[in-house]
Amino acid sequence: MLPPAVRRWCEAALGAEVRETAPITGGITGAIWRVSTSSGDAILRWLHPAHPYAADAEDWVAREALGCRLVETAPFPSPRLLASDPDGTATGGWANLTTFLPGRVRLDRLGPHAMDALAALAVGVHAVDVSEAPRRPRAFNPWVPAAVAVPGWSRRPALWAEAIERYAAPAPPTRQHLIHRDFHPGNVLWSGDAVTGLIDWAECAWGPSDLDVAHACANFAMLHSVDDALAFRQAYERRGGRLDPDPDAWRYWVCLDALGFLPEPLPIVSELVRRRPDLDADGVRRRLEDLLDEALHS
Repeated sequence: MLPPAVRRWCEAALGAEVRETAPITGGITGAIWRVSTSSGDAILRWLHPAHPYAADAEDWVAREALGCRLVETAPFPSPRLLASDPDGTATGGWANLTTFLPGRVRLDRLGPHAMDALAALAVGVHAVDVSEAPRRPRAFNPWVPAAVAVPGWSRRPALWAEAIERYAAPAPPTRQHLIHRDFHPGNVLWSGDAVTGLIDWAECAWGPSDLDVAHACANFAMLHSVDDALAFRQAYERRGGRLDPDPDAWRYWVCLDALGFLPEPLPIVSELVRRRPDLDADGVRRRLEDLLDEALHS
């Protein structure tokens, strides 16, 4: 249950009495709520100081607030920021209140039309011009563990050793701009094959489009197959998306993203697995390695 101070803050921002609040599943933080009033619904991100992810809360709230502002007039559906409490003055924690978007998450295999729509969405994000904005997003978080090591469960340890070696090298000079940073099927809402929203801007960053594409590819591989991952990359380029033309740059960004799933990918994609009970740890690990193998050796 949300504390009274948080409810009052929501009511002040919405101009209506909060009738109901309900936690929303779908992420690993457990910090998202649906807030219902007589005039409609909104989405609340609120983390209190005792939350397990409190150390990241200020950064997430700041990134999400800025991301929502930067894409407010972009030609794709995304939440609009209604209110932000970046330092806990009003809520005793860190909070953003955003508009509610209709639609559902799709974790099934996407057909050509839906894949094309998803690729167009990514291209749209990367085309947003923030040159006139008061400030640009912070640099992306790599998510790679500080003491990254070859995972003990790996059946192809040489792959991970090569990925770690590539990641240790200087990053390629890939062009950087606005990215979502957590672009994957679990953060996209749909109505049929039409996108109705790109949500969860808490990792919004300044980085290369290659990283968003690599992250989506990793999720497609773990959920389905490397073929699905490559289909997304091909659709992205077909829709006009620009990736670094240097093959070694692509390998670097895929390695960086894959290493971010260590030491164990399953907890990171636990909510996706909950919605797809056919998935298992061995399959998720194997397909992530398949993607790494394809990127490094194709």
